[in-house]
Amino acid sequence: MTTDRAPVGLPTSGAATGRNLAALVTRMWKLRVAGAHHVPVDGPVILAANHTAFLDGLLLAAASPRPVHVLVKSEIFVPPIDRLMRATSQIRIEYDGPDRSALLEAVAVLADAGVVGVFPEVHRGAGDARHLKHGAAYLAARTGALVVPVAILGARPAGTGKDALPRLRSPLDVVFGEPVDIRVEGDARRRAVLARSGERLRQTLSDHVQNAVRRTGQDLPGPLPDTASDHRSTA
Repeated sequence: MTTDRAPVGLPTSGAATGRNLAALVTRMWKLRVAGAHHVPVDGPVILAANHTAFLDGLLLAAASPRPVHVLVKSEIFVPPIDRLMRATSQIRIEYDGPDRSALLEAVAVLADAGVVGVFPEVHRGAGDARHLKHGAAYLAARTGALVVPVAILGARPAGTGKDALPRLRSPLDVVFGEPVDIRVEGDARRRAVLARSGERLRQTLSDHVQNAVRRTGQDLPGPLPDTASDHRSTA
């Protein structure tokens, strides 16, 4: 459903604090970052990453050269973690329907030349960008922000469940690609136009993930195990 929350200001200082905390947590693994120079040093940017693991949000924040406001599923915003999420200026989003308030918060960040992190696959899975939602396409259409594709690899061992963690000190890769303008001609309010823009992003992210797999030697973990616990809504 769509929430009634009004957009609120999200300070970059909070996101910067979040990036520092994420960097501390992820030191338990060997984080390898490539292509960070592709992230524009100023102006609105959408970081669109594949999604396989519980750690992905932390890894995206830790690896980004700029403070990032990540769209985080509402289930994470429970006490006491909700206070940390708000203090670090992350964006709470409902995934059971269009969340207008979350999208408007993200638009406000981009309008202020900030950085928003999005997992277009929405749910954790194989991470091959085979199926995407169109939230990132909407944000790009509304703000003109460039989209940087991001591949996150190694954060979930193959064959494990959605909450599995990699072995401590194992290598984790975050690879940033070149920024792209995914907008297409037409009225961005029309579903068909957003769908074409979303398909451009899907192809861009899919190609980037496959290139990152070849570059790093890290394989994708494959789909989640087909068990009842893994059919719950995840993100």
